[in-house]
Amino acid sequence: MLQRVQTLFLLSIIVCMAMAIVFPIWEKANTQDGLKFTLDAFYWQEFQQDKTASDSWELTNSKPSFYLAGIAGLVCLVALYSIFQFKKRITQIKLGALNAFLLMAFIATATYLIYKGENEIGMDVRGAFKPGYFLPLGAMIFNSLANRFIKKDENLVRSVDRIR
Repeated sequence: MLQRVQTLFLLSIIVCMAMAIVFPIWEKANTQDGLKFTLDAFYWQEFQQDKTASDSWELTNSKPSFYLAGIAGLVCLVALYSIFQFKKRITQIKLGALNAFLLMAFIATATYLIYKGENEIGMDVRGAFKPGYFLPLGAMIFNSLANRFIKKDENLVRSVDRIR
C-alpha cells in the first residue's frame, strides 16, 4: 500500500528536511563594518569582508551547530521508517507525533540560535531568514496532512470491521 497519499506527504517531509540541511537558515550582513554572519545546519559562521575585493568574504570564526543537521536527519529517518509501517497505522500515527516533536525541536533550536546571534552581534541591520528556516515549517504541514490521512484510513478500517 505504498501508493497512498500519505506516502507522498511523508516523502515530501524527507525532501524538505534534506533541503533544510543543504540550504542556509539565516544570514546577517553589514557591509559598512564588513561583517557577515550565517547559520546553516552544520555551522554558525562569521565572515570579514576582504579589503581588496568588495565581494569576497573571509571566514574568521566558526562554531559547530551539527545538532541541527542531526535533528533533520532523524526526521528524515523517522518519516522513511513510517512509510514502510503502512500495515500498522497506529504505529504510523505515533511516528508522526514523534516527527512533529522533532520538527518543533529543529525550529526552536534554530530560532534560539538566531536570537542568540542577533543579541551577540548587536548591529543595527536585521538578519534575513533563508529557505532553510522555512522548509521545516513546510515539513510540519506535510506531517500534519500525512497524519490526517493515516487517521482517515484507520477510521475506515475500523468502520469496516464493525460491519462484519
